[in-house]
Amino acid sequence: MSARPNENPYPSDEEFGGYYNIPDDQYTDVRIPVRRSVEVVPEFELSEMWDVYDAATKWFADASQRHPDEPVDPLVEPPFYVREGTDDRTQMVDADFDRVSVELLRRIQREFLARFPLWRVILAAEDSSTAIVIYPTLIRFGNHPADVDPDEALRELVPRAIALRENRLRPRRAEIAYLQRTLPDAMRAIDDRPYLILGVLDNYSGDYSRLTICVLVRGSDSHAIDVEAPAGTGKGLVWSTSSYGVNAEGAVISESDIPKTAPFCVARRLPPADYRGLLTIVERDSGKSHSYELKSENITRTVPQK
Repeated sequence: MSARPNENPYPSDEEFGGYYNIPDDQYTDVRIPVRRSVEVVPEFELSEMWDVYDAATKWFADASQRHPDEPVDPLVEPPFYVREGTDDRTQMVDADFDRVSVELLRRIQREFLARFPLWRVILAAEDSSTAIVIYPTLIRFGNHPADVDPDEALRELVPRAIALRENRLRPRRAEIAYLQRTLPDAMRAIDDRPYLILGVLDNYSGDYSRLTICVLVRGSDSHAIDVEAPAGTGKGLVWSTSSYGVNAEGAVISESDIPKTAPFCVARRLPPADYRGLLTIVERDSGKSHSYELKSENITRTVPQK
C-alpha cells in the first residue's frame, strides 16, 4: 500500500515506520506501508544496497575525522556508525549528536544523497522523536514540522538526544570510571604476565543478571585469554562480550574496534550474577590455566540498582 497523493512523501521517523522508495509489489508477502518521493521507482536490489552501504561507510568515516588533540569517548566511537543491511532505500546511521551540525546535514545532502537521490539517511537516536531524517531536498528534525528553522530545531533536539543517550549509558560510564581508577596501578602490577584481573562489577551495562569480570590483557587480542566455569556447570555459563582498547598511559581508547597497535586491552567476561566459586583462566597461546575463585567480597557495586 503506497502513499496516497495527499500523503507527505518526506515523513519524520516518528510519523512513518514503513518502507521508503520501493515498488508496491517488492515484498508481496508483507503488507507494510510504502512512501515514495517519485511516482515510479525501480525494484530495490541487494547490489544497490551494498553500493550505498560502502559509499556511506567511506563518507561518514571521512566526515568523522577528529583533531589529534580531541578527546576520544570510547562509548560513542566511531561517532557515526553505518548500519549494515536494509529492506528499503533507507541508510541508518547511529550518530553521536555532539557531532551533528546543520552544515554536516547539508553536506550529507550535497555530497552523499546527491549521488543516491532515491535514498534517505536516518541519523538514529535513542527514540524516533529525536531521530533526524535527511532527504535529498528536505530534513526532518525529530517530530518538528517540516518547515522548522534548522538551527532552532537542532538547539532543541541535540541536548534532548544527548540526555537520553547518557541516561542509557549511565552504567557504562560508571564502568569506564572504574577502569580508569584501577588501570594505572594494574599496568604497573602486571609486570611481564599475560593478564591481570582488574575486578568484578555487579552488573553488565545495567543488566544485574550478569556480573562483569574485567581482565587486563597484554596486547590487543581480547581473546588471548578465556574464562571457563568448572565441568558440569553447563556449557556457555560464562559469556563473552565487547572489550576495550587501552593505551600505554592506561587510558581507555576504544570499544570493540581495538587498534592492533594497542599495548593492552580489557576483556570482559560475564558469569551469572549468583555464581560463586572456582573459575579457570586459560591462556589461549600457551594453553596454561590458572584458578580464580569468585567471591562476594570480590564484587564492586558501580551504579545503585533501581
